[in-house]
Amino acid sequence: MLTNSYGGVNAYDKVVDHPAIPLLDEQGQHVLQTKQPYSPKKSCSGSGCHDYEKITHAYHFEMGREESSDNYGAKRGLPHLVSPGYYGGYTCMGGSNPQVLAKKQNARPADFSDYGSAGWVKTCMDCHIGGGWAEKDRHGIRYDQKRSANIEFLDGDYYERQVNQQTGSIEIKRWDWKKSGVGEADCLFCHVKFSKLKLPADSGLSKALLPRKARTALVRQGFFRQAASGLLEYVKNTNGLHLLSITRKDEAFSLDKNGLPIFNWHEDAFDENGRVIIPMLRFPESDNCMACHLTSNTRRGFYGFGKASKATLATDGGDEQAGAGGTLEDDYRDDIHKGTKFTADNGERRSIESCNACHSSQYYKPANANIDLDANHNFPKGNSDMDVRNDLDYSPNVRSCELCHIHATNAVVSSQYDSLLHAHTERWKSNGSLNGYDTKSLAKITQTHFDVVSCQTCHIVNKVDGNGNELQIMYRYRIAEDGQQKIIPYNPRLRYFWKDKVSGHILNQTERNSIFVKAQDSDGNSYGEIIDPISGDILGRVSGRQGENEYFFNDPDDYESYKAIKQAYDSVLRKKGYIKPNVTMVWTESNEYIISHNTRAAKNAMPCTDCHVTKSNGDISQQIEAAGMLGKENSKIVAHIPDVRLVSEGIVSIGLAYSQLQPNGDITQNVADILFETRLDPFMSLLKNSSATEIIGEFTAISTHDVLGMVGPELATLLAPDFSNDTSFIFSSNKGSNSLRSMITVINGSTKNNLLLPTFRVVLGELQDAETTTQKFLEERGYGGLRSKVFYLEVLDKHAKQVTSFNGAEIYIKVPYKGRLTGLYNINIVVSDRLFTEIKVLPITDLVMLRPATVDEDGFVIFKMQKTGYFIISDKKVARKHS
Repeated sequence: MLTNSYGGVNAYDKVVDHPAIPLLDEQGQHVLQTKQPYSPKKSCSGSGCHDYEKITHAYHFEMGREESSDNYGAKRGLPHLVSPGYYGGYTCMGGSNPQVLAKKQNARPADFSDYGSAGWVKTCMDCHIGGGWAEKDRHGIRYDQKRSANIEFLDGDYYERQVNQQTGSIEIKRWDWKKSGVGEADCLFCHVKFSKLKLPADSGLSKALLPRKARTALVRQGFFRQAASGLLEYVKNTNGLHLLSITRKDEAFSLDKNGLPIFNWHEDAFDENGRVIIPMLRFPESDNCMACHLTSNTRRGFYGFGKASKATLATDGGDEQAGAGGTLEDDYRDDIHKGTKFTADNGERRSIESCNACHSSQYYKPANANIDLDANHNFPKGNSDMDVRNDLDYSPNVRSCELCHIHATNAVVSSQYDSLLHAHTERWKSNGSLNGYDTKSLAKITQTHFDVVSCQTCHIVNKVDGNGNELQIMYRYRIAEDGQQKIIPYNPRLRYFWKDKVSGHILNQTERNSIFVKAQDSDGNSYGEIIDPISGDILGRVSGRQGENEYFFNDPDDYESYKAIKQAYDSVLRKKGYIKPNVTMVWTESNEYIISHNTRAAKNAMPCTDCHVTKSNGDISQQIEAAGMLGKENSKIVAHIPDVRLVSEGIVSIGLAYSQLQPNGDITQNVADILFETRLDPFMSLLKNSSATEIIGEFTAISTHDVLGMVGPELATLLAPDFSNDTSFIFSSNKGSNSLRSMITVINGSTKNNLLLPTFRVVLGELQDAETTTQKFLEERGYGGLRSKVFYLEVLDKHAKQVTSFNGAEIYIKVPYKGRLTGLYNINIVVSDRLFTEIKVLPITDLVMLRPATVDEDGFVIFKMQKTGYFIISDKKVARKHS
């Protein structure tokens, strides 16, 4: 068996020479001829090698673009957000005052939020590598190819806040995408070895920039088309020659007559055919990943998977202690997995050296397998603290603790035990943790821990954040890969926002900053004056600080300042036409940063006594210790307000049930309360998609044989006549309300559908507070009693246009049923179009299977529809016998 692992270094981690290729500009012309920046799309896709469109549709590129809509956040209680990802959702930066993406449609300039899409590119292309939202608008159209006549006034994709060069004022104007170009995906940012990058001698720079800053230097000036070439300036070909230098004077870009940077392509780096060989990585190194995930240092205590993460033995007299008896150094950057080996189910063995070992789906493919030029770039993900593409959670799963140590064919377990369950049971017996319990119950006790507590909870301890401070780990429930809710370690991300309690409007950054004016005291110290935008009165002041490019106003620090800010924000909204606004500062969490890295050795894992009460005889009780890690006394101060009157007077609100205000103004959280609340709703972000009334995703291709195998022989017999194509497409999700989580939609493929369905977006939801009006409607029509939620199924094409039918294929859907009747003839399936103009009852021939509800759980109905739309289940008033 070829293992593709040599001497601890995986062959897949080695730099290889990419086959010689020409570098082409956006027009498909060679850069040596045009002197233009290179186009990753034309260079990588134009020669017929890579499917650029497929690759850049992965969630790391899209970051919520394809899931966005102007009412996305409104359906989840956060009306200022337009998507679940960093594009239009909560950004990774900005603290409690992050920028807000403008909606696609805006009725007036006052409705336009902080940035349009162009502003997002300027702000976020430090990390995000292009493609996705940096290249296409929310309807899937490349920004620079949109017909000018079709651009609506104040479209958030095509308008931007810009400085008027004559007056210096900020105006909302149309962005010139044809001039700036779009941010195409910078393939090399992931696929070059950072340690090999070097500044060319003729660059005009005295000091090399970090890889992401090399791109940002161009982006911040509006040169999006040139961004990828910013990194390429540092890349050398296989002979050590630089491909490019960008002309600078006094370290600033020199511009041509058109106001664009001047590119000097080095002809000697290309062969006689105009092609270049670039050394590249097949899989990104940890350095490439951490260039963008660097904030994990402070948020998760995660420092990457480089050399520093290798666990080392304590030294004695300068020599490492050999063998298993050596003592591991307690280094907060260490992970016990670094440098160990894992054998995948196909027999391929790898040394765990980088992020790829767990996060790359093709990392374990055989060494002699053909190269997948169009590899799916949706890296395996679990259920994280970011809601982008929730439908991909655990499918396929990242290589998790359970996958490698329990479910894998070559499960990693000490040779003296036959399973991980056995290993834990015996270890806990030997150290006395199970003393006093009946021998027959020991395996069950261990299994209970496996069912309720994630591996990370016990095996990740002693974390330090990026500032060198001990990271206080908190714990919450999360939906695990097996569908059960398990306790996971995390670090809460506390933020606040200002919200109008009357209208529900959440103030964006522009609105919030508008009340502050920079001023100076008699000693020359800067501060911010709080100005009422209607009266012009000075209401108070806050401190401030000078950033790299702008001045930042700090949070208020006393009772009067809070009152002044509230008064000013009420005036901001009154000036915009809001009726009797009443804003409040809502303290909450945007993201719950889970902790999954830096695993410790078993002997350094959390002892049982850190969670459980110790009995008087020394035995360990089942009872959770209040002073332990999972108890009330594991409490954390997450925020502070200067006066508790701010809460009693409604100026400040506590946004989470498990956050408590203390008499001294501290806002605290304790693990016991967190576990209680998240057991009811295991949310991982403020969007609370674990209980949302709408779920979004894409159809997944699946073998029809597998579909029929999953449903069992009885149902397979009923479905088989309509499932003649070898491929089917399925949509389901482990997120959303209980009803939505149990729903499944399946469509059989066809020549056309096999091409189209993978490009469609699926939206499955339930209407809120619709039961009363729906029941009245059913009674008026004589359709019986409502026995389900009011559900809807929408499908959008890649341009966000409604798709109602699928080339003659029927939509099979499994829907929760709350009734107790048996027999399909006893129920109605009432369907409607989106406008409720075409309402009908499906014939019984379209009903496939019925299972009645029980006392403990809902039943279900499986039926088929010809079109998307709304649907409900009702019990007929009088159950008739089957004719």
